[in-house]
Amino acid sequence: MQRMLRALATGGTVLAVVLAAAGCGSGTVGETADTKPGGDASAKGGITVETALGKVSLDKPATKVVTLEWTYAEELVALGVTPAGNADNKGYGTWITAEGAALPAQVTDVGNRNEPSLEKIKALQPDLIVIDNERSKANLKQLQAIAPVLSFTYTTKPQLTTMKKNFTELAKAVGKAEKAAEVNARIDAKAADLKGRLDKAGKSGLKYALAQGFTANGAASVRMLTDDAIAPQVLNLAGLKNGWKGQADAWGMTTVGVEGLTQVEKDATFLYVAADNDNPFTGALAGNAVWKGLGFVKSDKALALDPGTWLFGGPLSAMHVLDETGKALKV
Repeated sequence: MQRMLRALATGGTVLAVVLAAAGCGSGTVGETADTKPGGDASAKGGITVETALGKVSLDKPATKVVTLEWTYAEELVALGVTPAGNADNKGYGTWITAEGAALPAQVTDVGNRNEPSLEKIKALQPDLIVIDNERSKANLKQLQAIAPVLSFTYTTKPQLTTMKKNFTELAKAVGKAEKAAEVNARIDAKAADLKGRLDKAGKSGLKYALAQGFTANGAASVRMLTDDAIAPQVLNLAGLKNGWKGQADAWGMTTVGVEGLTQVEKDATFLYVAADNDNPFTGALAGNAVWKGLGFVKSDKALALDPGTWLFGGPLSAMHVLDETGKALKV
């Protein structure tokens, strides 16, 4: 299996569970705020966090957090919080290269996202664990026996709104709610700035298609992002128009081969992300007659974004999508 598939696969399901988020827990391990005696922790001066599995209560902000999903590690870094542990530090560093998103060297790697090391997690003595709601169902109870567990679902529509909400809830858990509001506002400000530059360059409302390409089983595979996906929602804030209308999966994507790319709307600029060592657009497809005949190829409008532009991440990744698009469009 190619590296792109490994990065996107979760529990044997490619991409359908790429980056979601977390589990459930409470101030008392294994309990939620709804079931805990006394109910809402905020009534006692504690913290109540909304998660995919209900309310989670904490007596005080968490300071030693283990993340088992890249999105939430990125969000902690955006808040100025260094995770005590994270699943798959190498993969994180490969796929998430947004400015300010790098994991500090002292973050302990607790194994891969599908099968993290419970022993390593326990040894860190965390006061909070953040997991993917789908990815970690099998060991949820074991994780809850170690520390309170938060759960966030990434793909709830609209994804951009969901990401901002989940980020805000995670920020509450670590005492950084004001910082989350500031970071979320930066996404909108950066989108507005890009829109202004596009307008000035005469590219207002430019039509685009956003893709992620890789090789699977020896053939080029392309995931086209619809308006249900977070990255196009970010670009649309800048006044850009998505020129791909294919049927979306749960993540807002349509998987196609080269023939499917003929359905990209005419006059669209093709923006893509692909790994340097697995780029079908400059490799396997370079001599393909269908590829060479596509309008955006013939007009030199197939533009590469930074390979580390993670299209399924948190606020820093969202801003990176905007930055990279501005660079590609030369505005």
